[in-house]
Amino acid sequence: MKTKTFLILSILITFSLRGQTDIYVEKNQFKINFLAPSLEYEKSTGQSTTLNFEIGTGFALRGGSERSTEFGIFPYVEGQYRYYTNFKRRLSKGKNISRNAGNYLALSILYVSGNPILGDLNLSSNNNLFVGPLYGLQRTSKSGFNFGVEFGAGYFQNDVHGGLGVRVDFSVGWVIGRNKK
Repeated sequence: MKTKTFLILSILITFSLRGQTDIYVEKNQFKINFLAPSLEYEKSTGQSTTLNFEIGTGFALRGGSERSTEFGIFPYVEGQYRYYTNFKRRLSKGKNISRNAGNYLALSILYVSGNPILGDLNLSSNNNLFVGPLYGLQRTSKSGFNFGVEFGAGYFQNDVHGGLGVRVDFSVGWVIGRNKK
């Protein structure tokens, strides 16, 4: 009886220790983006999932051959639930996954104010919202340099109208602090 209990406990401890070493995403990660100035915080929620929160500014430009060119820099807030899809494959090929370097699927909620911080572009709405899925990738070097791209389609809504649309984002920045690996 003691042998069976010992064997079962040993197996359970082995599995629990193995589960602790298979955590792929960073527990906490801060990032500064320079392309469109912003701050990001990414918090792990599971082995390959995170919540990502971002606050920053975005750039908009409107112009044409028969109108004047206008621009604006607008504040935004975004939240994402990310599922990293390729950590195991990247590890099997000897590639870097530290600082969440990988591809992901995300559900994004983005709010953009229609009042520019800088510029003369006036949007038709003061409140702009996007909700939808995105596919993204981010890569981070050992020094902390980070770049990313994400794209998807979703529902856009503002004070005036709503509808389906496409979204594409690029980021270039720096991961702050040391990684856990």
